[in-house]
Amino acid sequence: MPITGNVFVVGTSGSGKSTAAKAIALRLGHKHIEIDALLWLPNWTQRDSGELTQLLLEEIAAGQVVVDGNFASKGIKQQKGDVLVFLDYPRWLVIGRLVRRSLTRVILRKKLWSGNQEEFKFLISPDPAINPILHAFKTHSSRHSSYTKLLENSPETTNHIVKNPKQLRKLLRGF
Repeated sequence: MPITGNVFVVGTSGSGKSTAAKAIALRLGHKHIEIDALLWLPNWTQRDSGELTQLLLEEIAAGQVVVDGNFASKGIKQQKGDVLVFLDYPRWLVIGRLVRRSLTRVILRKKLWSGNQEEFKFLISPDPAINPILHAFKTHSSRHSSYTKLLENSPETTNHIVKNPKQLRKLLRGF
């Protein structure tokens, strides 16, 4: 599939956006931009939204990229020729993946963006702003609605709604 623009991969937390975007970027030979890597500063501090948008715009202006994350909420508009990939997996699959990912990060003390690390206390917190599993559970339906609407309102782009990992593997072969 010829790609004349950028590729944007969206989905709820834990859906596999980063993994899919890295695979697409590798196949296309494009730079991969992970919004979380630009968003998170040390001590889980979020970068100012205006500064984040500016950084994203600069990365996009530098050449074709594959972006994973909620780009639309950062003021980024898709253009004609762009490709939107929505990982619209069932909640049970996302939560299962997220539990494994978070536990692995905690046990292995994996360093994330700006040296941040997930901690066990995050996983038992009742606050969805802190607990990534609870956050994904609570936002799954709203993300489904907002991303479905985004793709419906983007006729100038090539849009893919991916419902399961098998469909993603098939899509990746097409890049």
